[in-house]
Amino acid sequence: MPDLATFQLAFATAMDRTSRRGSLARHPGFAVYRNTAPSALSGALAGAYPVTAEILGAALFEDIALAFIRRHPPKDAVLIAYGAGFAEYLEEQEWVADLPYLPGVASIERLCAEAQNAADAPALGWADLESVSPEDWERLRLPHHPSCRFIWLSAPALTIWQAHRNGFETLEPEWRAEGALITRPDADVLVQQIDAPAHRMLFGLMLRESAGQAAAATAATYPGADIASVFATLVNGGALGVPPSLERKH
Repeated sequence: MPDLATFQLAFATAMDRTSRRGSLARHPGFAVYRNTAPSALSGALAGAYPVTAEILGAALFEDIALAFIRRHPPKDAVLIAYGAGFAEYLEEQEWVADLPYLPGVASIERLCAEAQNAADAPALGWADLESVSPEDWERLRLPHHPSCRFIWLSAPALTIWQAHRNGFETLEPEWRAEGALITRPDADVLVQQIDAPAHRMLFGLMLRESAGQAAAATAATYPGADIASVFATLVNGGALGVPPSLERKH
């Protein structure tokens, strides 16, 4: 059964499409449905970006959301995916210079939604790697798990997002870049901070570098990095999928 917001949007869309074909849709009493649709979309955005909405405050977030909705109306009545591009929209606004971490916070929230709705698949585990020889390791290509999302942030957006999620009395984060890894190793989305070497290795694997190539490039770029610990972070976090050469029964 569709939720209320989905019904309102579909109904309002139908009224707009049929307004020229009959007097019923033009009746003043139906205006409430057309007017409610943007409000429903604004509510959907607030639900998808709760920390972003908390930082801005309800009234300001609604104004910004309605402006986004006018520029990016939904393509259908299914609202679960609506809101893609909201972080990029925030980044385009002049006023965001006063809140430079806000687009990053919104990006994290979007990636969490994508990870939650990603396809199910086995995650690479240590048991999958027991029989891999050093020679095979050099050539092994490891796919990302379908739920894996990662981002490098120029501001401490992840620290700020986590603080709002966990509740805080004071917040004075160190102003520095940080990485975020979002996965769904079990039923729940896991968000963890990663360093630059982990981000480099993830990026290399995404570009289809072999495990050996990604490890070597990461070590060359970050000579002090503990490559074994970096790889362990990715495996333990459920960031990697099982390649066909290592598929096992689950």
